[in-house]
Amino acid sequence: MTDLLQPVDSRTREILVLGGGTAGFLAALSLRRRNSDITVRVLQSSKLGIIGVGEGSLRQLPGFLHDYLGIDPKRFFAEVGPTWKLGIRFKWGKGGDFNYSFSPQVDVVHPHPDLPQPLGYYCWNDMEDHCVTSVLMRNDLVYLKDKNGRLDIGDDYGYHLDNRRFAAFLERYALEQGVEIIDDLVTHVDVGDDGVERLNLESGNSIAADLFVDCSGFASLLLGKTLDEPFVSYRSSLFCDKAIIGGWERSAEPVHPYTTSETMDSGWCWQIEHEERINRGYVYASDFVSDDDAEAEFRGRNPLIEETSIVRFRSGRFENAFVKNVVAIGNSAGFVEPLEATAIAAICTSSRALAETLRTNHGRITPAVRREFNHHNARSWDTIADFLAVHYRFNGMLDTPFWQACRADVDLRGAERIVSYYQENGPSQLWRLTLEDPVCRFRLDGYYTLLLGQQVPHARLGEVTDAERAAWARLKEATRAHASHGFTVPEALAAVRAPEWQWQPEHFKAA
Repeated sequence: MTDLLQPVDSRTREILVLGGGTAGFLAALSLRRRNSDITVRVLQSSKLGIIGVGEGSLRQLPGFLHDYLGIDPKRFFAEVGPTWKLGIRFKWGKGGDFNYSFSPQVDVVHPHPDLPQPLGYYCWNDMEDHCVTSVLMRNDLVYLKDKNGRLDIGDDYGYHLDNRRFAAFLERYALEQGVEIIDDLVTHVDVGDDGVERLNLESGNSIAADLFVDCSGFASLLLGKTLDEPFVSYRSSLFCDKAIIGGWERSAEPVHPYTTSETMDSGWCWQIEHEERINRGYVYASDFVSDDDAEAEFRGRNPLIEETSIVRFRSGRFENAFVKNVVAIGNSAGFVEPLEATAIAAICTSSRALAETLRTNHGRITPAVRREFNHHNARSWDTIADFLAVHYRFNGMLDTPFWQACRADVDLRGAERIVSYYQENGPSQLWRLTLEDPVCRFRLDGYYTLLLGQQVPHARLGEVTDAERAAWARLKEATRAHASHGFTVPEALAAVRAPEWQWQPEHFKAA
């Protein structure tokens, strides 16, 4: 019995992160900050470069950066130049545009004494003005004014980022935190019974480590190519496999406090808001449209687009992300198209899980740790794919071959339980504890917002009374009035850049 309680593996003293960029440096910073006694090195190659796209995040990122990693927000805004993201504006579904905000929209149970049901029951064909954040988004306002006319910053926001500036900042910050950075290229990987033994480099050097963190992106050099871990495809639910990326310098366009997701003939188009630039990308299914025709549609919708590039991807995950002495984080572990901007959130979650595991276990990795890490990683990716499937199955805006195929053939996967419950009972909160997966980032409110926004019918339509309709109208009017005075993104940026501005812990939730 005593032998069973002994550590299974030896203590981790040296970690090698393969790959820089967002994933590599967020992982390295997490490991370094929480395990100061472990040597952390990043191996990257300047010959490989970075895919230059605008990137959105979920609401967990500000807390992860500024609370968990300790990055000064004033410096971050000065050097990275983010803008705020309150949610997504969907140009989607037969009902037209609707907002998906980071604050709750349809699950408030008793918002008004004359509204006995959760808000979702009153939102059919009317998703605009009952939620303060949604009203702000519609008015291109990012934050309210307090009673003194000052910026009243909340914590239900994410960031829009230029990923080149973001990665460059993380690299500088990692150096300051004691992370060693090596610029070289892997030519061969030596493998033994316990996993990767060393990386042989173009320079003629080699690097060994106790633990290798694979942040090599889509290449998945260590997990996928070297250890040959099986890949689990989401192809039955997510048909898109390419993206055309472009953008233009901003002129008089307003800086929206949200990401736009716009229905296209064979997929969808994002718009990411930067202070001085607009970034656009068309995510499409190559089975339904050629690259040339996709680019023609993309440019027809966006005549100011400058140069473009094409990125090919596959949606899915590796069966296990932690195999022997290799743990993959970011695109090397899994990827889904950026319809809900989940990529950075997945990186943060895995980075924190690994860092905290090493800290609490005094640097030791046990088989049970690998098992639970892999279980969480799999559920995390799978629940994202479930949620994205709902976007495609019920978008009735266009009747092109791609969207016909989506409505007929998209596998709802794990979302089937929530969708069928909604269709039979409406947006009820009664069985939230059983319907929600604790790993899922989107919760029941997110599902109901998406289903109502796409006007997916349910069995309890038409049960709203005249008195409830009148109370609903009063609630919306009060919400519109409350959210009518606020700061635009440029005004809010000017406020936080002012010398007297002080960031407070309540401005971002702890990750």
